[in-house]
Formats: sequence, structure tokens, C-alpha cells
Amino acid sequence: MKLNLILQSVVIVLMLFLVNSLAYSTIVDVSFEKIRLTPPLCADVFDFVVMGDNRPSEPGNIPDVFVRMIEEWNILKPSFIIDVGDLILGGSAHLLDEQWNEFKSLVNKIESPFFPVPGNHDISDRLSEEIYKSRIGPTCYAFSYGNSRFIILNSEEPGQIDSLSEEQIDWLKKELANIKSKHIFVFLHKPYFQTKPEKWSTVESLFLPFPSVYVFAGHDHRYLYYGRKEGIHYIISAGGGAEIRRDEEEGGFHHYLLVKVRGAQVSWSVIRPGNILPMDVVTQEKVERRENWREIFRFPPVECGWGEPVKTNIIMNINNPFNEDAEVKIDWSIPQSWQVNTTLPELFTLRKGGVAPHSLSLTWIPTTDFKIYPVPEMKVWIKQGNEEISFSSSLMISPVISIPELPDSILIDGDLSDWNFVPSYPVLYPANFDVFQNTQDLQANWRGGWNKNGVYMAVEVLDNEFYQPYSGDIVWCADNLELFLGEWEWSLSLTSKGTEVFMYEGPNREEETLNEVVKLAVNRKGNYIYYEVLFPPSEVAPLSLSKGERVTFSIIVNDLDSQGPLNNRHWLEFTPGAGSGREDFPRCVLVLK
Repeated sequence: MKLNLILQSVVIVLMLFLVNSLAYSTIVDVSFEKIRLTPPLCADVFDFVVMGDNRPSEPGNIPDVFVRMIEEWNILKPSFIIDVGDLILGGSAHLLDEQWNEFKSLVNKIESPFFPVPGNHDISDRLSEEIYKSRIGPTCYAFSYGNSRFIILNSEEPGQIDSLSEEQIDWLKKELANIKSKHIFVFLHKPYFQTKPEKWSTVESLFLPFPSVYVFAGHDHRYLYYGRKEGIHYIISAGGGAEIRRDEEEGGFHHYLLVKVRGAQVSWSVIRPGNILPMDVVTQEKVERRENWREIFRFPPVECGWGEPVKTNIIMNINNPFNEDAEVKIDWSIPQSWQVNTTLPELFTLRKGGVAPHSLSLTWIPTTDFKIYPVPEMKVWIKQGNEEISFSSSLMISPVISIPELPDSILIDGDLSDWNFVPSYPVLYPANFDVFQNTQDLQANWRGGWNKNGVYMAVEVLDNEFYQPYSGDIVWCADNLELFLGEWEWSLSLTSKGTEVFMYEGPNREEETLNEVVKLAVNRKGNYIYYEVLFPPSEVAPLSLSKGERVTFSIIVNDLDSQGPLNNRHWLEFTPGAGSGREDFPRCVLVLK
């Protein structure tokens, strides 16, 4: 009896020790311990889940779909789960602890082992990388399970631009040197197999000697079976809860993958919460076919001076390049300020290899508010064999604005009195306001100019409350400006630490970095906020600073009112759709005068 009591006490002490050590371990450490305690019953038969990009779209707003996924995984009980990155929203280092606490509280509800991969929202610099390692685990690691080897790579090494470091590639070579597993599964956040940066061919070549290799990535918020190239399978699974930026037919839906290993066979199902889809629901072939049809029905671009009438005739040669007839249905949406006359019928058949030329006459008379958008749009349905495709095609119209050459005396000081001779343009298009899109609490005007020193911009904002508690790559969640200039995307902010210029994208630049070259001044007077900025030549390249040069442009004025009346983020757009996260929104054209 005493011996039993002693043994029970020893077991309890060991269990308490294990629980306490796990409580202070990283997520990866905890998962390795779970794997050790629950090896596969059969090395050739097991299932695991792959998903990614479950980060919130705004601070503290955990996606409901991610919570639902956790509930389903606990029902399915896969051997483990691999998340291909973007676990949290991110931002400056001082904002990360609370986000990681929230994330870990969710992960603690997952019964299966959970192996994370770092994404660009998780690691943005050396400090956030160290926080990740201390709280989540290593950024690059490998483990075996059953008949397979699992390799986690890090596409987010600070200082690396769209590539893996030589150090990481050397580590991968050593890892692969002794592998005798039947399958190799590789995971990284950014789909380099799709964008093909310079060093990726070196990485791919390391996998070629192996007969069964599967590479999973995230980042591009969608599902896509990219295909099998030289024996290697490539898959994107990035629908874990972050905002969707593509149409459903192109994989734009929330999902996770259930991967089944059965001896030499590997397959997977695409699962929406509550739905199971076949793995070929979106393939590269289907996407290319849809893109081909969208291109066939795409309007040619139309330019017009700002606020000037539009009267244009368009010829569209609608052709069918495929080997099957296509049944086509078209439904027009024409705003009141527009007139459209067309020879396109509502229903028609396009014979295989056939061409049907059609004409359109488009007219717009300026309204008192100068809103040229929305523009005419046609919804297209195509039935071809057993496939049905649908998409929308909008008139691509670009207002043209000439910006003057400025004197060198312009100072970047937040005082816009020296801009009085430059025309101003209203930021007209509201998004996410109340049901009536009442913009009384937010109004803005924009001016632009240039000289040999760069491109200048000045923005005047009238806002009932200025609120910007963030910094880093999530400043757009509160009051700030987002600006699109050619290939560049910027955020201009006044944070608690002062002015901040953040670059999201730029040609041949590391993405998502603070910029100290652009000059920014922000001046607040009552309910007015004045932004003044100079982008020097290096930050507008390849634009040449000479008369007649052209560059595309749009701007977003973000607003978050902590005191109401609108407690959700809302914004004004210079061209509609600029804040949608999509790349195909219309932009105006700036001409250097």
C-alpha cells in the first residue's frame, strides 16, 4: 500500500514537472514533445494539416474562421498541423508581446502538435526575429514523422531580399545529405517557386534527386495547386483567416489542407470550414483559362483629363482561342452618369477559334462632384464544356492630372502656404463609412508637384479626431496616408514617436521597411492635419524627373476614431478600390508639366 502511494506521488511530481516545463517552452518545443509522446501507429499511414496566413486584418480582431478551423482540427485529430506563416499582424517590436500572447492562447487549444513557419508579418527586423525565436521557436528546423521528413525554411531572414541566405542553403544541403525518407515535405512562407528569385533555382536543384518532394507556401492569400515541375509538387495554402484579395475562382477563399500519406501515395483535400473540396478545385490550368477569358473581355484603357467629359468609341474583338464552343451571357451595370451603346448581345455563342468584333460607345458628362467612378461594368458568364467561369470587367479609365514644376524654395515643414498656386484635388471616394457613406468626419485634398529634387506632395485632412497609436507596418490601421506612386507603395504617418515613412514595396528594395530618405513633415492645427512630403529621385525610380514624364498614382486617407461616431477604420480613396488590397484598382496618371 505504501509502495503504491509512493509511486503515485512520483507520477504526480513528474507530470507537474512536465506541465511546468511545457508552460515555459516555445510552441515548437511543446510540439516536439507531443510528437515524441504520440508516434505514428503505422509509419506509412498518417494525416497532417497545412494552412497559413491566419493573421488578423486589424489589431485584436482574431478571424472567426481561424477559430472555427481549430475546432475542426480537434475533431479530425491530424497527426500534426503546419502553419506556413503570418501568424500575427505584427508591427513594431513593442506591439508584439500582446499579439503573441493572444496567438499562443489560441494554439494552446489545439490538441495536435502545431509547427509554425515564420511569415513577413511575424518577422520584420532583427528584434522581431529574436522575439519570434524566444517565444515561438527556431525559424528553420526539420523533423521526421513516419516515412517522411519535414523541413521548415525561413523566407523572412532580415537583410535578405526575396532569397534564402547562403547559410540557410548550406544548412539545407547538410539536411538533405543523409535523408532516406520516402517523402520530403518542405514549408516556407513566400512562394519563391512562383516568383522565382535568383537563388531559388539553387534550392530547387537540391530537391531534384529525390523521388517524392512537396513544397508548401503561403503569403498569396489563396489556394493554388501550382503543379508538378520536374517531379516536385508546389502548393500555396494561405487562406487561414487574413483578408482575401482574389476572386473565388482563383482560389480566393478561406481554407486548410488535409494531407494524407498512404505508403508511397500522397494526396490532399481542400477544406473550407464545413466543406471539403477536391485538390484540383483551383489549378494553374484553370486560372490561366480564366485569365485568358478575362483578358479577352478586358476593356482597353481610356484616359481623360480630370473633370473633363468622356466620349470614346471602343472596338472589342471577342475571340474564342479554345477547342470548344463557349456559351456567353453578359449583364451590364451602367451608372446614371454614363451612357453605353454596344453591339454586344446579352446571350451569344462563340464558336471555337471564332472571332466576334463588337463596338462600344461610351459617354460621361461631369457631375458637380467630379466623381467619374463608378464606371460601366459587365458581368460575364461563360459555359464551356463542363466548366463554368464568371468574372466582371470594368471600364479602365484613368484621369490625367498635370502637376507643375515647383521652385526650389518649397520647404518640407508642414506649412502649406507656399502651395497656394498649385491646384488641389479632392479625395472623393469613401470606404467603410456608415451605411450612408457620410464623410462629415473626414475630408481631404491633395496637391502634387515636382522639380529636380524629386516629387512633392501636400495633403490637407479635416478630421474630427486624430488617432494613431501604432507604428511600423500596421500604421494603416489608424490615421495616416497610404500612397501609390508607380511601382512604390508608402505609408506616411505621425506616430507617438514623430513622423514615420514606411515603404511597403519598391523596385529592387527589401519589402516593408522604415525609410529615412523620404522627407516628411506633419503639422496639426485644430481638426486639420497637414502632410508635406518629398520623394527624392532614388525613391521614385524609374521615373525620370523631366517634363512630359508620366507615373500612375493614388492615395488613401485612413481614419480611426477612438471616440466615435465610427469606431471602425474607414477611409477615403483618390480612386476607388485603392484600399481593397487588390492590385487591379484604377489609378490616375500624373504628368510632369
